[in-house]
Amino acid sequence: MPRALRTRSVLQLGLLLGLLGYVSAIQAEPQVYTVDPARSELVVQLFKTGIGGPLAHDHVVRATQYTGQIQADPADPIRSVITVEVHTAALQADEPALRQKYGLTKSLSEKDRQDVQAHMQGSEQLDVARYPTIQFRSTQITQQAEGQYTVTGALTIHGVTQSVTFPVQGEVQAGLLHGRGSFRLLQSRFGYKPYSAFLGTIKNQDEVILHFDIVAAP
Repeated sequence: MPRALRTRSVLQLGLLLGLLGYVSAIQAEPQVYTVDPARSELVVQLFKTGIGGPLAHDHVVRATQYTGQIQADPADPIRSVITVEVHTAALQADEPALRQKYGLTKSLSEKDRQDVQAHMQGSEQLDVARYPTIQFRSTQITQQAEGQYTVTGALTIHGVTQSVTFPVQGEVQAGLLHGRGSFRLLQSRFGYKPYSAFLGTIKNQDEVILHFDIVAAP
């Protein structure tokens, strides 16, 4: 083969390999999805305990202001990263429609609801003046089966960061990323005690359940 032809062939091969590498890099780039709070829901359930339990109430608290992103890599889920930040001052306790949705038939007066709200946001609980956000960032995501994942990450509440692990059912529909699930956690792990009154005869359990139903758009 003439030298000029060999040189041109080498250059063409190099260009082809470079183009293939560029296309592969584009295809491997994770897709960034932004959480849509209008179509999502973050809710915590709290449960009564103590000898005064019949006079107390279970509670539901909804996050109304939060942001989040999911850097999703469908080809390699372990490369995906989830981040969420919740504004604690915007948490809402015991909204009537939400109580009904979660099967809490025992009604609360507006005064009782406002009292629950004040205790939740006060210095002995979430202390929203000092800790304005709750944050989560995933550190590991593993796929268990089609649409089934286990997520581990750092959850920060009340200025205390703890590792949590929980299952997620995830799927992409009509271009939207949908993830949902629930998990249990202890309030005391995050540096504050559950609500208690009347020398502990009326109080909340330490363990709560966090439910999430997240919709994110690219």
